[in-house]
Amino acid sequence: MASAITHFIVGGALALPFRGVLSRPWAIPVSCGLLAVAPDLDTFAMRAVDIPYSSFLGHRGFFHSPFFLILLSTALAAIVVGRAFAPLAILWSVCAITHPLLDALTDGGSGVMLLFPFSDARLFFPWRPIHVSPLSIARFFDKAGYILQSELPFDIAAIAIGVSVTTLQRRAASGRR
Repeated sequence: MASAITHFIVGGALALPFRGVLSRPWAIPVSCGLLAVAPDLDTFAMRAVDIPYSSFLGHRGFFHSPFFLILLSTALAAIVVGRAFAPLAILWSVCAITHPLLDALTDGGSGVMLLFPFSDARLFFPWRPIHVSPLSIARFFDKAGYILQSELPFDIAAIAIGVSVTTLQRRAASGRR
């Protein structure tokens, strides 16, 4: 998996242009960052209920599938904002789906169940520049520099996209006045 740090940064940074969707400006980037990290909660479930790593419900399985993440994001958006949930559901879904996409770019672990419900195959992308982060937090710190260095271009790209779109929005809004 990519690190939780990068998952959070990418999800939160891509959400920067949408800060005004909820009443608190920080709520969208933070919620998007958390949703981008959320699929890794399957590791706690695996350990608590003794689910094998490679099973359907194991790490990078069903809970990493875009299908599940869209369902989860849509349900949460409906709970949070009610009937007008579609824009928030789309935003949260896009940010959550960055998680399995980043994981499919890693150089280790099992692949990601990207095509569920059409296939339960675990897939990687042909280009795999991100060094896999261990599931153990203690083991992560042994390799943190190595891992984070491989993730840095993706963090920078997400921040650049988020800041650029926000800047363009502000310029367009000031030009309309």
